[in-house]
Amino acid sequence: NSLLPHVTEAQWAGILDLDLWNRDQMGCGEFLYWQGHICEAEDAVARKLLRATDSELWELTFKTEMKIYAKVEEDEFEQEPEEGELFETPDKNYLILLPEDSDKARLLRAVILRLYGLDPEYASILMEETRARTPIEIEEMAYQKRRRRVEDLGFQDYFDAIEVYTFLPLREQLPRKKWEQIMEMSRLPATVPEHWREVLILFQALMLLTRPQESQVVWEELFFVCNKVLSADSVSPQSAKDVKRGIRKAITGINLGLDWWSGGDLQKAGQGIQQHYLESYFQIGYSRLSEVRRKAQDLEDTGDRPEPGSFLEVAIDALLETYPLLAELQEDNKIKRRFFTTRKDLKTAGEYLDQISP
Repeated sequence: NSLLPHVTEAQWAGILDLDLWNRDQMGCGEFLYWQGHICEAEDAVARKLLRATDSELWELTFKTEMKIYAKVEEDEFEQEPEEGELFETPDKNYLILLPEDSDKARLLRAVILRLYGLDPEYASILMEETRARTPIEIEEMAYQKRRRRVEDLGFQDYFDAIEVYTFLPLREQLPRKKWEQIMEMSRLPATVPEHWREVLILFQALMLLTRPQESQVVWEELFFVCNKVLSADSVSPQSAKDVKRGIRKAITGINLGLDWWSGGDLQKAGQGIQQHYLESYFQIGYSRLSEVRRKAQDLEDTGDRPEPGSFLEVAIDALLETYPLLAELQEDNKIKRRFFTTRKDLKTAGEYLDQISP
């Protein structure tokens, strides 16, 4: 509460946008928690928070958590209120049936009274809008507003981002880039230093780009795919660890697909990132992992399981993850699970599967 006077309207809207939503579902409980702060804030601060909150969020919460009965005449309502905890709004125009949860009912009562204290006309409009509209209509409007703001912040919409996990058949024709006219700065061939041999083929291929516009566009694509994976996985920007892991997932996925597509040929890989989108290589990598996972699932379904407690059991369980992981036995006999990176990793996974195939 001590920080609320310093929070701008845009920041408050951003807090709600990032914390309330799971895909296209808004959490009414989380919304009530945040809006509970207006009950203790000074009037000027509370009005600021109220201005920064979409009316649809109030309406959806009211529609979900309580019932509103409008008064048609004194002590007469348009329909008989149900039994439960009821209270009358300060303007005497509505009767509210509160939820059975006592904590939630207490918070709703306090919030509604605070709304009427801050802006009686706005509170009355919220009651009427809540009664007149369907939950689906309200939530869709709230989601679209949130989507526009989040995209302005650089986060992609979940339902657009999830396309990154698209299965590509082996002979699928990859979409080709349409380059604008590029000012060529040099025709000299780029050489790859000897110490780059252990670097991901993706980064080696990026270093082969000698024309500035090509290089800029492809690096932008890399950031775009990273953003898309983070959005598709609903990674919270508040968790630096999860963001870092999501970026690593995107980069290793692109590298896996590019390494598989090029057969490890650096020159072909360099041509590939010029001709095709990096997202396609992530999809190629994901598709090969999906095939590995399917083979592991087939073994699981037939009851062919490794010895309990063995490294092989951990390795197969790692392959059964929604996004398969590769298990490796370290020198200290500890088992590490990591993202697939190269064709060699796919071969290793195939060897694990062959050890338990009937």
